[in-house]
Amino acid sequence: MAITFNETSVTKRKIGAGVTRQRLLTPELVNNTGALLDRLALTADASMEFEVSAKSLAWLHVLEGEATLKTLYTDPMPKNHSAFLQPGYRATLSAGTDASVLYAEIPDAKRLDPGFSSIPPIFNLLNWTREPVLKSQSDARSRVALVTPELCHTAAMKIEMLIYPPGSKAPTYHYEGAESFVYIVSGSGNCRASERSFPVRQGDFIYFPDREPHHLATSDKCEMRFLVFYAPGERSRRFGLTRAKKAPGYQLGAILTVMRRRKIKGSDAHLRRPLAVP
Repeated sequence: MAITFNETSVTKRKIGAGVTRQRLLTPELVNNTGALLDRLALTADASMEFEVSAKSLAWLHVLEGEATLKTLYTDPMPKNHSAFLQPGYRATLSAGTDASVLYAEIPDAKRLDPGFSSIPPIFNLLNWTREPVLKSQSDARSRVALVTPELCHTAAMKIEMLIYPPGSKAPTYHYEGAESFVYIVSGSGNCRASERSFPVRQGDFIYFPDREPHHLATSDKCEMRFLVFYAPGERSRRFGLTRAKKAPGYQLGAILTVMRRRKIKGSDAHLRRPLAVP
């Protein structure tokens, strides 16, 4: 059964000077989950150090404010920026203004990605508003890939930003071989999971177990943006009783990107830099 609640109902725990954490997805909430999700809040000039273990993968996304990620390099991370962090990544996250950040982690990546040990994942930093857009072939819905096997060299997780204009509705579908969860970034709408329907709004967290039929829709008055997480990232998507290949898909929008490389702690780190398209 789907689990849903708003982040305002989750207790804020102080984990450092000017830093609080809300645990949105934990093993206590979902038994045997392969993923974790926290919401971090940093006051202006606050900072926190963290290190991704050799067995884990992590991801950061700035919801509000401005942050900075510092290792050998200093990467500004204003609103809408996200960073995929490879195993062993050690950094300091600091805030230039009050900032809200989502932190997702796969504690045991090899459990979800058999090729984890043989193909090293790579660091990736991006601004989702400047990335390629996949547009639905049936309506105005669109999606932007943030973490994929092609971008980050791991099948343990996949993350996308979805944009539903007013009056949008997805077909009912479910995933086989993966758990998935949603975080509503902005707007409001409605979610239907199995035979239950409930409203959703900014700050809502929704967890869908493997094989849970569901869909999201917006009202006629507002757009809704939400993050979707899959663990593992490679899974089978089914619409009702029909395979996804028979359902409406998405087409790549007219956005081009180029890749530039640099060294991060001795390994290749790929940073996507978009080119303007006339």
